[in-house]
Amino acid sequence: MDKPPIKAILLFLGLMVLFYFAGFYMIAAILDILHKEGLIPGTEADWRVYAGLLRTIPQVIGLGLSFLWGVLADKMGRRKVLFVLGILMALGLLGVSLSINYIQLMISFTVFSIAMIGVSPVIYAFIADVVPSEKRGAGYAVYYAASVFGMAVGLVMAGIFLEWRLAYLSTAILVFLFATPLFIVSRGITIGYVEKKEVGEYGLKKALSATIKPTALLILVHIIPWTMPWGMLSLFAVDYIQTRWGVSKESATLIVSLAVLSIAIGHIVGGMISDKLVKKGDPLARPKVSIAGISIGYLTMLAMLAYPYPYGVETMATLLPPALLAISGMMFTTFAYPNISSVLSDVIEPEYRGTVFSIYNVLNTAGWAIGPFVYPVIVKYLVDLGVPTNNALMNAAIAIVSLWLVCIVFWIIIAKTYPRDKITYEK
Repeated sequence: MDKPPIKAILLFLGLMVLFYFAGFYMIAAILDILHKEGLIPGTEADWRVYAGLLRTIPQVIGLGLSFLWGVLADKMGRRKVLFVLGILMALGLLGVSLSINYIQLMISFTVFSIAMIGVSPVIYAFIADVVPSEKRGAGYAVYYAASVFGMAVGLVMAGIFLEWRLAYLSTAILVFLFATPLFIVSRGITIGYVEKKEVGEYGLKKALSATIKPTALLILVHIIPWTMPWGMLSLFAVDYIQTRWGVSKESATLIVSLAVLSIAIGHIVGGMISDKLVKKGDPLARPKVSIAGISIGYLTMLAMLAYPYPYGVETMATLLPPALLAISGMMFTTFAYPNISSVLSDVIEPEYRGTVFSIYNVLNTAGWAIGPFVYPVIVKYLVDLGVPTNNALMNAAIAIVSLWLVCIVFWIIIAKTYPRDKITYEK
């Protein structure tokens, strides 16, 4: 059996992921333009409601269908389903670039979201087909880092360099161009390929029963408290820094942008460190790296959120210390992300990974959605009790971020169950 071209596969996969995430995020830079051009209807008082629905409705539909794509990937093979979803994403982005009214925008974003949300569990399972267990930290880091860089690329493409229609057309072409060679270079990659395992006939009941394995269940249950802080930070970090510190939106945005880039670094470093330790024979490398990363990241984020910033002062000397805390907190905490996917892939049989990762994807997305809802509810509750707004923001953010302590407890338990549940194969 020929060795799969892992580097080429991951290269084209990473580039495809980067540009479809760019297509997902670039709408944030052009909402006002779409409204001015009449594609988003409404008055100054309500047009943002219509704008929000362009994100909410397609994502809800996409999430509802994501389980189907995971099952199909297990039954038909990840490579074929991945290519089909890549083409659908390209068509959706092309449709956005050609839209002349709100309905066409909604339909195009829905086609794109059905494929984009559905492709995540397929990619998780596909990486496990291509990359051996001891290298999966880096393999999953390619996906996670590309998704983060995609946000920056999308905002720059649509917000600075290109007219919005050309930006969406460009991403459509690029997604297609990278999905196609990915399909070609991965020829011969089948379910369980890297493990040299012949898989039997797919059974949905067997796939679902795999989720009750202790390590798999722990990973799935801990995903919501793990992602709630990320959802909160992704939406409210700029507002938190701007309001609590009394600095400009530009300064707050710059700090958050640097922190976002550090997340990509955290994905890569966390994956590579754990891979290196696994190769040295440490069976608990992934839990150890995750526990260490979350612990350091949590304490650093706590220091940033409670930092006694001199309100309204906006100099490099005053901004730098808390900015470094924010950057470090994001980076270290992210060490766990590639290890979460690696551990889950290690304890699930190859033929069921698409289905199990589709469940993981639903829970992951739910956590990201719940965090931004719970945070302002806590803020309002505290303000209604008479707590000053700045203190309410801090206390609510600390409460949400402290859910990472729950995740540390889960990882400590996983360190005990993972060695027993990990599936090993003959070389």
